[in-house]
Amino acid sequence: MKKFLAVLLALAMVLSLAACGGDNDKQQPDNSQQQPGGNEQTPDNTPSEPSGPLNVYTTVSELQYNAIMGAFQEKYPKIEINYTQAGAGDCKSRIQAEAGNPQGDIMFGGLVYADTLSYGDYFETYVCANDNLMPDDFKNNNSVLTYHDSQIPCLWVNDELEAEAGVKITGYKDLLDPKLKGLIVGADPTASSSAWNQLQCILTDFGGWDSDEAWDYIDKLMENMVMTSSSSGVYKTVYDGEYACGLTYEPACVKMLDQGAEGVHIVYPVEGVTSIGFGSAIIKGAKNMDNAKLFMDFLQSDECQAIYLECGARPATASKLDVTNDWIVDLDTINYLVADTQALAENQPAIFERWNQLSAKHGN
Repeated sequence: MKKFLAVLLALAMVLSLAACGGDNDKQQPDNSQQQPGGNEQTPDNTPSEPSGPLNVYTTVSELQYNAIMGAFQEKYPKIEINYTQAGAGDCKSRIQAEAGNPQGDIMFGGLVYADTLSYGDYFETYVCANDNLMPDDFKNNNSVLTYHDSQIPCLWVNDELEAEAGVKITGYKDLLDPKLKGLIVGADPTASSSAWNQLQCILTDFGGWDSDEAWDYIDKLMENMVMTSSSSGVYKTVYDGEYACGLTYEPACVKMLDQGAEGVHIVYPVEGVTSIGFGSAIIKGAKNMDNAKLFMDFLQSDECQAIYLECGARPATASKLDVTNDWIVDLDTINYLVADTQALAENQPAIFERWNQLSAKHGN
């Protein structure tokens, strides 16, 4: 991934969506935006206001979901939002099981390039109106994924427990200290997209997906690590003081700090950090196709890209934004590496097989 400059226009408003079908009704939609799929015409030949359901499977955090979907609902108040929140693995399994009679229209978040190789047949081909404005690394070259943000893996450290253990955590190698046994928490990369991102970073730092050094490190790390069922369980339990360190992802930690979290801090491993583009896609045979396309276009809009930054994420756009986030560090200040995402994606089945073998060995 390329290094990111800073990001797009200032965010005017972030709304909260409290229920599955929000009803924000004051703001009229901007009909100057290119409308996908062809909306019905009114008697005077002007496009009708988008309406009807949009059924969403999503992996994103509640805060990020509410901010982005709330702004979309404000823009298109007649669209009725229904959503199911789950891990990336659960969302993909559900989409696969419902193939031929999809109950969802879109998968919002949690999709990476590797998913286009293993699950591409379960998603529609669609390229957003603004895709040509995206940096090369975020262009929808396979016509499946709409990229909207990048995520950097990080370590989330509880100050008090780190001090009690007598270990200064600066990177991955510090996590092998016997003093941290049972005090490190991580998620399953076969079920969590953010945990897959973390695993990609470790493999890159220690020689690549087929490196004996890398898998020897993972084997030793598992001796100290406790596995949790979800990515949110990692950063929440570290903050709550259950674990000294969590292998997690930057946006969640940044937002917690932005909201006043104390007693925790982010560590970018000295061995190096990588980044990965995260995207969304339309489910094959979606029953509400026009609304699904409308949402994909919204994700790459200036307005939504600014919301990502407000939520602690690094937007896909390489253009400069007036909005900044004090908790997001400049990539020039950390050891930033470029991962071979193509090789990692193509060899994901073999990587998961080795991971599962080690996980079983350690009883995780």
